[in-house]
Amino acid sequence: MSQVGATSRPRVHRDVVDALARRILSGRVQPGEGLPNTQDLSAELGVSRSALREAIKVLGAKGMLEVKPRTGTRVLPRSSWNLMDPELLGWCGPSLDGDLVRSLLECRHLIEPGAAALAAERATGAQLEAIEAALDRMAQAGSLDERVEADLDFHVAVLRASGNLFLAQWGLTVSSVLLAAFRLSTGASESHDAVFSAHRDVVEAVRVRDATAAAHAMRAVLGAMAHDLRLDELKGA
Repeated sequence: MSQVGATSRPRVHRDVVDALARRILSGRVQPGEGLPNTQDLSAELGVSRSALREAIKVLGAKGMLEVKPRTGTRVLPRSSWNLMDPELLGWCGPSLDGDLVRSLLECRHLIEPGAAALAAERATGAQLEAIEAALDRMAQAGSLDERVEADLDFHVAVLRASGNLFLAQWGLTVSSVLLAAFRLSTGASESHDAVFSAHRDVVEAVRVRDATAAAHAMRAVLGAMAHDLRLDELKGA
């Protein structure tokens, strides 16, 4: 019996964390609003109060909840959330809203052209092959899911080829929300050929070690995404 308890408890804990996080992300509980008291909420979710308290502690560490004596547990505004937390980004991924998409694309405009320029200067032969392989998979993709997964691998490979440890880690950290953004933009794309051509220009610039051209080509890739997402103010960022 103790062995069953030891193996099931982490699953219960994870389910409670996920349930609370998705309740917040769905807007069911708005920023500034409080959660029901521990007794009522644990009964509603069908878990023990100790499991609920642990889940609240996890979301508190991510900046989503705040617990205060006498006032209880309330939801914090998104500006307080640790949006670089991979798990939190994973929860956000399936339901990206306009503000999150815009902020992500602005961040990419600031980061990825520079990463492409560094990749042109530093990429090893193996790293260039990884970028080329992802481009080939984009060309041969038979479904939307295959295309967006190859697109994600392309951008992560460019970030890795920059030779900068923080840039490489950034790509892995935001991969879940990038995947969701690619699915939105690729599904809405009206110019697949132009988008693919811009990706190919990135590869060619990295291959010939032209940092300026690599940065320019990456801006074209991101500009096409901005256009497909109707964020035209970011096309020339």
